[in-house]
Amino acid sequence: MQLKPFTAVLPNADGLTKLETNDPAWSTEDEHVQTGNSYYWYELTQNGIHQWRLIARWPENQTVSTIVPADINTVLYPKQPVIEMLIDDWVGHFPKALEVTDPAGVTHRLWQITDADVNADITEALTPVAPRKTWLTTTSTPLVMLVADSEWAKFKTPVTVPTHLIQLATN
Repeated sequence: MQLKPFTAVLPNADGLTKLETNDPAWSTEDEHVQTGNSYYWYELTQNGIHQWRLIARWPENQTVSTIVPADINTVLYPKQPVIEMLIDDWVGHFPKALEVTDPAGVTHRLWQITDADVNADITEALTPVAPRKTWLTTTSTPLVMLVADSEWAKFKTPVTVPTHLIQLATN
């Protein structure tokens, strides 16, 4: 996969409140731009079950096989021991970028991977990996959420990701 770290736009305190209450009145005043290009670990928790995803930049104008088409496509990949090790070893090392519980009771947590060596390790580990082919091949979205097969199977029904949880900065 041709993945890259990216500069993200995340909700600020006002934006998090809007996500918690499902308030649709969103503006640029509800968000802030993170510094630097990074990957993001994304943890979803529902009813005590945790699912891990990696959010990355995907090449433009390239098709993608997605399990859930959305503003950020969800892409399945075969479990990678190196990525699992990086999650286990590094996620607690980085400060949490945000945590919010939506009206459906799903807790969303993001960690920004700020270490250039770890970002390089993630890129290297995932370069030779091919995404799983799924029922839908579509045009790419600027960002993708990569989820290992075993992680995807944890939820019987896919969990909805809040629209403004994370976005690609445009400059």
